[in-house]
Amino acid sequence: AKMWEMLALVRVYTRRRGEAPDLNEPSVLTHGRGGVTIKTLCSHLHRDMLKEFKYALVWGQSCKHTPQRVGKDHELMDEDVVQIFKKTAKEFGMQKKGKTLTKQGCLAEPKKEVDKKDKRGPSSNRFDGGPAKNTGRMGKSAGFA
Repeated sequence: AKMWEMLALVRVYTRRRGEAPDLNEPSVLTHGRGGVTIKTLCSHLHRDMLKEFKYALVWGQSCKHTPQRVGKDHELMDEDVVQIFKKTAKEFGMQKKGKTLTKQGCLAEPKKEVDKKDKRGPSSNRFDGGPAKNTGRMGKSAGFA
């Protein structure tokens, strides 16, 4: 622990929702390389993480109570545990259409309805307007007229 203090390195652990933190692989931050903030941690993890950042929960010495909900400018301390929450598609100003996300204002072409022919063939069309046939296996013995 003294080595980390002498080199001014800060170990930060991340965790996923519902899981224990991974204490084997910390993210190492320094004051000289961008600082020791949530913003630096996000850019260290993934380049798009900062755009999608909503808030973070922090456990450790850098917060008054645990977990504490913090923003991008929160200063982290050695051995803090961080859980990052990202914005949803709705908060990005995007609308959900089916399984595809589209930006507001952009028109997505609607999917064309394709006539699906009855796979059983034309002879088994039950909705041709004629009387219904009792072709079931139960027959009259099961109480059907």
